Amino acid sequence: MTHVLVTRPEEASQELAGQLEAHGLNAVVMPFYTFKSRSPGIDVDALWRDGNARKLAVFTSPRAVEFGLPFLPRPGQGADVQLAVVGSATRASLEASGRKVQVQARSGFTSEDLLQAPELAGNPGVAVIFCAPEGRETLAQGLEALGWKVKKAMVYERVPLQPDPGQLEYLLENDGLISVWTSISALKLAEQYLPRDVWGRILGAPALVISTRIRQHLKQLGAGFVELAEGPGNTELLRSILRLQQQQTTG
Repeated sequence: MTHVLVTRPEEASQELAGQLEAHGLNAVVMPFYTFKSRSPGIDVDALWRDGNARKLAVFTSPRAVEFGLPFLPRPGQGADVQLAVVGSATRASLEASGRKVQVQARSGFTSEDLLQAPELAGNPGVAVIFCAPEGRETLAQGLEALGWKVKKAMVYERVPLQPDPGQLEYLLENDGLISVWTSISALKLAEQYLPRDVWGRILGAPALVISTRIRQHLKQLGAGFVELAEGPGNTELLRSILRLQQQQTTG
């Protein structure tokens, strides 16, 4: 049997695990962090009142929407703030709250894809990126290069989680492993927390990632086979895992 190490946050991992098990694959759910809210570290309201400059709120994930939405002016009250998103899942989260998204990448779901949106190239103003600490530096630098005054509103933070010892033994005892990685933060914590023998087994097994940046980081850590998934959502991840599993079976 193929065993799939799923390292997404708990809710998304459990959803993917159920889908995998429906296809006869065994999922090992091992999130390396959860989330909690925090003070953004800046006066967001003051930025929305910053003269007549164009205002842009940038959301990089459904998690950013969850924690950042309270810092937006209510519709029809105060500043006219445009919303930009990375990825369709983030857009859906905003629209579910009754907000309208003005800027999204024409294709793709990464910071680099969003930076190609033509709406960002003209009339730059003030951009607030809702994120976690140390996150979205590529996006911030890219917006600054386009002329935007960029501030990060760090409205949530990651809380590391220790792996379960029983799961570590399971990974050592079973072959046919595929690991799934959707963030560099999870990779850094895995390298820090996992025993050397478990980490070595993961690096020696096929891995699936959602961006070229994660693929590059994983290869730098010593991974031998890293494939890019079709997309960041569980539907795309499932298809990619099944394809990779089929390749391993027939290869």
